[in-house]
Amino acid sequence: LVAMQSGKADDPRLREVVAVQRAARPPLAGGPAAALAGATAMIDLSDGLLRDAGRVARASGVRLVLDADSRGLADLHDELTDVARHLDLEHPAATAWQWLLGGGEDHGLLATFPARASVPEPFAVIGTVADGTGVKVAGLDTSRMSIGWDHYSG
Repeated sequence: LVAMQSGKADDPRLREVVAVQRAARPPLAGGPAAALAGATAMIDLSDGLLRDAGRVARASGVRLVLDADSRGLADLHDELTDVARHLDLEHPAATAWQWLLGGGEDHGLLATFPARASVPEPFAVIGTVADGTGVKVAGLDTSRMSIGWDHYSG
């Protein structure tokens, strides 16, 4: 959305992110594949990774520990950092984390699987389930962070 609002929507370096925003490509086969692989919980990421992961953690009575260095999150962060650079935004790496953790409407899915499950496409392992409650990212407790879309915030 920022790319479209910036007036740079036709920039070839931003073409892919603009196309995804204009015409969503939900991973429709991902839900059934996750269920067949033994997913124990699943949610769409329409309200942001951090907020929706918190919902899964709260409903399941567990802590989700997201690994910022996992290939799935690190690759997405790198791609978003490049987008922020192309948009000439200040602090592109920090902006990318804000988008990654708080952005929504990307039609992605977050699922939890048993420890020995084979994680199906299009999923990537980005963390683990642990005892406790809430969500940790890169070792930080995020319980006091307010990021993502809250339908009831007024």
